[in-house]
Amino acid sequence: MLIPLGHEQTSVRRLPWVTFTIMALCLVAFLLTWPTEKDYERQATQRLQETFGYFVEHPYLEMGPRLRGLVEEQLGEEGAVALTEVMREMGAAPPDSERQLREEQETLDRLAAEFFDVFRDSPLQRWGLVPADIRVPTLVTYQFLHSGWLHLLGNLFIFFLAGPFIEDVWGRPLFAAFYVTAGAFSGIMFAVRYPDFGGPLIGASGAIAGVMGAFLIRYWKSKIKFFYFFFPFVGTFEAAAWIMLPLWFLKELFFAQAKDVAVGGAGGGVAFWAHVWGFAFGVVVAVAISYFQIEKRYIHPTIENKVTLVENTGVEKAMELAAGGDLSGGVQALANELRLRPENVDAAMAIWSLCQRQGNPEPAAPHMVRAIRAAARDGDDEFVLTHWEEVFRTVENLRVPAGLAVRIAEISAAANRVETALDTLELARSSLDGTTPAGVLVRSARLAAALDSPHAGALIDAALAHPDVPEEACSELGDLKNHVTASAAGDDESVEKEPGAEEEGPLEVTLPARVHTAQVMRAVPRGLDGNNLEIEVDGVARRMGLGQVHALGVGGVAREGRKPVVVVDLLLDSPWGDRETLRIVRLTSDSFDPRRLVGGDDAMVAFRTLLDHILKVSEAVPLPDPDAARGRPFRSYPSFEAYHREVLGVEGGNV
Repeated sequence: MLIPLGHEQTSVRRLPWVTFTIMALCLVAFLLTWPTEKDYERQATQRLQETFGYFVEHPYLEMGPRLRGLVEEQLGEEGAVALTEVMREMGAAPPDSERQLREEQETLDRLAAEFFDVFRDSPLQRWGLVPADIRVPTLVTYQFLHSGWLHLLGNLFIFFLAGPFIEDVWGRPLFAAFYVTAGAFSGIMFAVRYPDFGGPLIGASGAIAGVMGAFLIRYWKSKIKFFYFFFPFVGTFEAAAWIMLPLWFLKELFFAQAKDVAVGGAGGGVAFWAHVWGFAFGVVVAVAISYFQIEKRYIHPTIENKVTLVENTGVEKAMELAAGGDLSGGVQALANELRLRPENVDAAMAIWSLCQRQGNPEPAAPHMVRAIRAAARDGDDEFVLTHWEEVFRTVENLRVPAGLAVRIAEISAAANRVETALDTLELARSSLDGTTPAGVLVRSARLAAALDSPHAGALIDAALAHPDVPEEACSELGDLKNHVTASAAGDDESVEKEPGAEEEGPLEVTLPARVHTAQVMRAVPRGLDGNNLEIEVDGVARRMGLGQVHALGVGGVAREGRKPVVVVDLLLDSPWGDRETLRIVRLTSDSFDPRRLVGGDDAMVAFRTLLDHILKVSEAVPLPDPDAARGRPFRSYPSFEAYHREVLGVEGGNV
């Protein structure tokens, strides 16, 4: 016995309402039809027993076409003939009276007709797909009917494993149309195979097989976890979709053909051919969508727009209150909205506007700072430039994290807003403390020197004093310090110092040479969610906060007999700290497609975008230098040993 338990695709962008709706309709249809169907089954079974009981007593009679067809569906044509011959050889002889024979034949025909009347009126027969009597509505309705709890729950479980993820990437309208069409197609092909079958085809498995075929193409590398029980062996294992789903398809194809041989082409029992054709339909549709780039060109942009769209009902109500003169009520409504949805930028801007009208902007400042931080993280420099100066100049004693202040200063400097950049850099300096990452200190020192800030020397000293600043950065900062000192010496030396002012002396920093070992955990990135990287380690999905990363090591490494690979090391311990063994999460360019994480058409551009994002969010120290760590360009190393030694400072260890 082999049962799928799940797979590594664990998240979707939106709730899969189509999948949930289909599952709910299947459940409702089952609850509505099952009790009635049971009554009809009891009645039909009783009538069928009476009919065959009468035939056993009078085997010389002729079964009508429908009754003989029913027997042939169960036994095959040859089996039905053989059974009839045996019964006639062992049973009673026909009566001498033609009248009695005619009356007995009429009785058998009446009993059979009563059985078929009950059978025809059952819910499954009315709404199921009957190949011998196809009605267009039943091409859809049969997909929601099931014969029992195991049939229903088994189908829904498999559908839940695959459906939400195809719905997520194809969008709700296309997925709904695909699901219904896959079910209809599999039903039609089943009817083509068994055109004379008088029983109903029911169940969602044909449509679900279509979803499985689509899953194979769209997530062919995804690993599926299975439970197995082959006495006395019990356990679980994982295997890729491209292995297991084709094996399932081949199994269904084998059983479909074997069943035809066994029962002479009758269509009763498990509808293996419906599974086969549904799966094939899903594969063809998924291949077409991939080939014509329908998902990339049309579906993905539409979904992303809907995902990022913020419903602003709360904002509208708040602004209505303000328009009616109730500013306090509007502010309170917006505060409630932001408490529930702090990412709502429109609400942040609205509460800032209303608080300004009240003459008290301070309560709204944290919300605007959060919105500005999100814009800086997402690369929306225009939003930052538009709103930062207003907030900064309006609110006294504004406090923002040092890392954010440095980033805003960098954006302002790039836009040639030097005064704003200098003032923001001073705000960053006032926020520095012992928890400030080394990367933030280095960036602030560089920017201060570039802008000729009067506090450049102090910021450089603060960066040099941090134990996690790499040697190369220390060398660069030392050069900047000399430049700043020389520039200061060139100023007018006749200016007298203020009373009590102390002369800044040079700060000598000596970094002890340390040799580390490394504990490398190889991982495959599966998703990027803002500040978190979803990774897979040894088949187990994990969620890693980028804030844990102290340094980012990147380099191209040659491999003997194989193509070179770009290594991305996320260092969870600082190479310049006291920890002897460094914990490293390693990603390699041959194990993932960066376009699946950050989008785009060009893999190299996407790779660099990913590195930029990691550095921006983590504020980690880039190794071996800022450009190489961003792939502009990558530095090459002849071996892993050379990369470990030159970039990470690692000798030996588990690498």
